[in-house]
Amino acid sequence: MKRKYKKYAIAGAAALIILLFFVLYGRGGSSSVIQSAKVSVGNVVETVSVTGHVLPVGKADLSFEKSGVVGAINVKVGDHVKKGTVLASLDSSLDRASLASAQAKLADMTRSLRPEEFAADEAKVTSAQVALNNAEQDAINASRQAYVQVQGAINNYADVFFTNPQTINPTITIQTPSQAFQTSINNERITVSGTLSSWKADIDTASSSDLLVRASSYMNSVKVFMSDLSAVVNSLSPGSSGLSQQAINAYLASVNSAMTGLNNAIATVTAAKTGLANASSNLDSAKSQFTLDKARSSPESVAAQSAQVALAQASFDQDSIVSPIDGIVSKASPNIGEFVPAGQAEFGVINDSIYKIEAYVPEADIAKVSISNSAAVTLDAYGPNINFPAKVTNIDPAQTTLEGVPTYKVTLYFDESDSRILSGMTANTEILTHEADNVLYVPYRSVVSGNGSSIVRVLRSDGKNFDGVTVKTGLRGSDGTIEILSGLVLGQSVIVDLKQ
Repeated sequence: MKRKYKKYAIAGAAALIILLFFVLYGRGGSSSVIQSAKVSVGNVVETVSVTGHVLPVGKADLSFEKSGVVGAINVKVGDHVKKGTVLASLDSSLDRASLASAQAKLADMTRSLRPEEFAADEAKVTSAQVALNNAEQDAINASRQAYVQVQGAINNYADVFFTNPQTINPTITIQTPSQAFQTSINNERITVSGTLSSWKADIDTASSSDLLVRASSYMNSVKVFMSDLSAVVNSLSPGSSGLSQQAINAYLASVNSAMTGLNNAIATVTAAKTGLANASSNLDSAKSQFTLDKARSSPESVAAQSAQVALAQASFDQDSIVSPIDGIVSKASPNIGEFVPAGQAEFGVINDSIYKIEAYVPEADIAKVSISNSAAVTLDAYGPNINFPAKVTNIDPAQTTLEGVPTYKVTLYFDESDSRILSGMTANTEILTHEADNVLYVPYRSVVSGNGSSIVRVLRSDGKNFDGVTVKTGLRGSDGTIEILSGLVLGQSVIVDLKQ
């Protein structure tokens, strides 16, 4: 494989040597047709030609910020408007009312509290305090009532299953699952006696809120004992206990009555807790409202309501579309009474004095273009003989693919305002990218490149024979010329084309 590549490389080098020999030392025969050109002095200009479209520098596509029904349209297409002009508005009756309400509340907050308002707030606080006092007394009464209910449930119904129930040696008299369980439930009965004693002492000393909390704790302790006792009674059967079904039924009735008494006590305490909590909350609320009303003109309260006014104002402002620029109305789509969704462009305003061109330059030419390059622009509407000068103001760094070709958007501004220029016109643009003034140049086709050198065939005085001259080239013009930096002199004839 390497031998094959080497053979091709030698053949290519030989062909290049033959070509250079012909260029440097070739002679034209009698049958040769020579096309030549003179080495001239002038300007070599490089341009990039693109087609773009005219757009307004200032352009605004406008939509309502929220949905609604169009209430008013103040302009039509073609109207000249100033920045800040209201173009259209939605039906704003609800937003106007909300704004007025917020403003009225702010005004009300900045005045002093009237005597009758002061008296009314003070009366609410007094009433709430009385209600709390009553709730606290109700809590004490509820705790006492619950104590009586629980004590009755134990003494009247639970103790029928024990001998010596209120002593330090109570003994359950019915069959239990095991000796250990029997010992446990006897100990629980002793604990219940201690619980009732502590509860009775608390009723005479504790405050209302503490009393309810402790009552709940005491009842939870009793509930453990009652649950265990109920489980024993419910497990009795005539076969295993030696009791008749009638006796078992009587036991079940007793234990159920005990459980009912305990549950009633729990409900009594729970209701008292709820009433006390509500009364306390109502008093706090009445006091807070009284404090707020007395401090209605404080900086904090006024600032909070001012924010509500600003919010209502912002919502009201969203009902209108306002032009952000001076210009001409280019679009006014909806009709009065029509529902329009938020964010849908319904109006447009374009600047009517300054325009720009947007064109897309192919990747192959974009490196030639620079900011501030001058350009000659013709518009299809006025033909190729009317020129509108412009300058490159921006080159988009991001690539845009058009019909599979990588391009870059270039923006140009017209040098002067001109009433003939209108948005949407097609702009044929010649961007002057480089220019060499008063330099030697020849046709680009006269330069032959090879082996890193540029060679021009210079005709001798006989007009038939030529010599190959190595030259140094400069700027390549878009019109088919190329700048000669060295190697030629003005007036020499160079071969452009040579056909045998």
